[in-house]
Amino acid sequence: MTENDPLLSRRLLLAASLAAIVAGGATALASFGAISAPGTETFRFSRGTALAAGEEARLKGFLAPALQDDRLRVVIVGHSGMEGESPSNLELSEKRAASAQGIALEMGIAAERVIASGVGAGAPLPREAGQPDDVYEARLARVEVTLQVRR
Repeated sequence: MTENDPLLSRRLLLAASLAAIVAGGATALASFGAISAPGTETFRFSRGTALAAGEEARLKGFLAPALQDDRLRVVIVGHSGMEGESPSNLELSEKRAASAQGIALEMGIAAERVIASGVGAGAPLPREAGQPDDVYEARLARVEVTLQVRR
């Protein structure tokens, strides 16, 4: 795949759309009292597909309600930094999402309730004023995990 590949563009558009829907759905659920807070958390990666120190335990704690409530669906969106080629960043973000998905499955959450995708560098976080490049890039290496109530 090249950066101008129509398949890559469609995958990025689909993944970005999924991320927007998930974020909006979590906010709506929170406002109707279906879940106590917008059910999205961000989990950082130290390098590649390795979660940063303490993030795996935090992820497991966040996912714990999905073990007790079969109505909860887990939606995972992987992200990468902006350095490098788009196809490589998309692949890395997909691997990060798959890593978090693997943790959910190992915990015993049913596979049909866990959705994972990557968006590459397609949904960067806003840069904080005066933030050094390396710190900003480190913030971009993440997965966003949302708990949604299934219908």
